[in-house]
Amino acid sequence: MSEKHTIDEQRVREHEPKQGIIVPLDLPEFEILSQSKGPGESLEVQVRAKQESAVCPRCGEESSKVHDSRKRVKRDIQLGAYQVYLVERIRRFRCETCAKPFTETDSACGKYQRTTERFRHQIAKQACQRPLTHVAQELEVGPRFVHDCLQAWIEKKLQKKGRSLDEQAKLPTPQILGIDEFALRKGHHYDTILCDLESRDVLEVGDGRKKEEVIELLERLRNPDAVKAVSMDMSASFRPAVQEALPKAQIVVDHFHVIQHLMKAFRKVLSSWAHRKEGIVLLHRKQHLFLKAKEDLTEAETQERERIGARLPLLEKAWQLKEALRAWYATATVADAAERLDAWIKHVQQEGPDALQKALSPFKNWRQEILAFFEYLPILVSNGFVEGKNNRTKAIMRQAYGYRNRHNLRMRILLGAGT
Repeated sequence: MSEKHTIDEQRVREHEPKQGIIVPLDLPEFEILSQSKGPGESLEVQVRAKQESAVCPRCGEESSKVHDSRKRVKRDIQLGAYQVYLVERIRRFRCETCAKPFTETDSACGKYQRTTERFRHQIAKQACQRPLTHVAQELEVGPRFVHDCLQAWIEKKLQKKGRSLDEQAKLPTPQILGIDEFALRKGHHYDTILCDLESRDVLEVGDGRKKEEVIELLERLRNPDAVKAVSMDMSASFRPAVQEALPKAQIVVDHFHVIQHLMKAFRKVLSSWAHRKEGIVLLHRKQHLFLKAKEDLTEAETQERERIGARLPLLEKAWQLKEALRAWYATATVADAAERLDAWIKHVQQEGPDALQKALSPFKNWRQEILAFFEYLPILVSNGFVEGKNNRTKAIMRQAYGYRNRHNLRMRILLGAGT
């Protein structure tokens, strides 16, 4: 008896209509007429515009007289595993003034579009982080359509910032600029990246890094005289280009590149001692103690480094000179920066190893630009943001296995990371 009762309950449940949930369409301009399950894993929603009248594009008069209506199927964003299609009843109104029919505007999809604007935006956001072909295959659309969605979305984002994808358009002018280069093909082709260090945003990606190409890029600034400082590395092509295109701007050498330049020389000193008879045993797996910053060493590491330094006094002297330059950047002011730098240079010339002495030439050739760093304190004029963008660019290129089309790479750099 109980078994028969269970079988009857199962039959009743099988014939019951499937339950569902109500999900808002989130398109306030539409009125839902009906909805049904379409073929396969799809949902069809019959909609029409809520407004009962439209403005004639010819004469500008408003009309509420419906001439006829037609159905247009528009693809919308997915709802779970179901693809949503909007079956839109697009009406044609007859203008009473000019006696001609006209079609109402479609604000949710756009003119001649077969997809909703939010669906195209969803495609663009995915294309920011993934290859275009992968997005196209997953959503069953063409790669060219994905590319067009991405480009339209980026253009809309840039318009809000007063910029465009046009490589000849004028650029907004910040007070502090950052400029650097990155390799499209290492040793063959380089591009120049220009950044606004105040708002921390990429202004433009210029083609090439030669003096003439950098000048052409900087001349696109709307108000060149408004630029107060330009942060850069010790590049031979950037300095003359900035001096010619932005004569009123102060060039500031990025302090990271100055320290990096000295560290290359110090590594040579350390490596030479690590291969000598006196240092092979002492520096075995201990070289990092001399490469780390003084404040980053633990108490045990400090004691071990001092023990090695006492046995290798010339290496200890080179380490002290390296740390002295770092301390100069951390504690010097506008008033005493020049005097302390001259004292450090004199100290290196008198007591420093040959490798450090050979590294002094930039401190003479770029003296004014190095000291300009202290003129803008407490504002830190640094190329750290630009270097971060360069690292992000390299990651984008690795993800796509390189870019044949420079325009596509430029779009992604201008859009910014994490968007």
